[in-house]
Amino acid sequence: MAIRFTIAKRGLLPNERVEPATSAGAEEQEALVNELQLKSLRPRLEHRVTVDAVEFQGGEFRLPSMLTKGELLSALDVLTRVMVHEMKMGNAVKFPGLGTFRLSLKGEIEVKQGNYHGKDVHVDGLLFEPDRKLLDEVCGIEVDQVPFGQMIHAQADDVEQRLAALFAEQETITNQDVFYAFELQLTRRRITTLLSRLVREGKLIRLGRGGQTRYRQVKA
Repeated sequence: MAIRFTIAKRGLLPNERVEPATSAGAEEQEALVNELQLKSLRPRLEHRVTVDAVEFQGGEFRLPSMLTKGELLSALDVLTRVMVHEMKMGNAVKFPGLGTFRLSLKGEIEVKQGNYHGKDVHVDGLLFEPDRKLLDEVCGIEVDQVPFGQMIHAQADDVEQRLAALFAEQETITNQDVFYAFELQLTRRRITTLLSRLVREGKLIRLGRGGQTRYRQVKA
């Protein structure tokens, strides 16, 4: 059974139009616009559910294994603690057959008394490089070439209505709140970009950072 995908849009934000800078005729301009619009589309995996590998092992479709559910949990706990311990020393951690994890840093660089210093440098996530064999097997998965769904084109009034509905129920919102408000049809990155634009326009106030980031509406 081939996995399915939907069509998502990238690059352009709501209300932005593709306008190629060219002196070509009307037909050539239309062809350019269509080409640019097609390039702004991308396939996005139709995400179904997130499977808990440990719970899966304890269920009806348990894969052959010498370990019980409890033993699997204990093993994962040990691996997690080893991973955190090594990363505190700046090391990358490799899991044979799975891949390598390393820290991702974010922050700014400034100059003090002729020397470079970090400004609010912090760990903002993990980078993962899959094992070559695992990657080859995953890249061999068949994909159905017919889209399962179409992209959502969020118009300005639609964005305002959905945000207004969220703020009517709570004082602050998160990226996750907006993600579900759009019924999972906008990517998280696109939502982050949209919220950042509204902050720049003075319509929202950003509170916190990283996974604790929330947004508050600017009262008119």
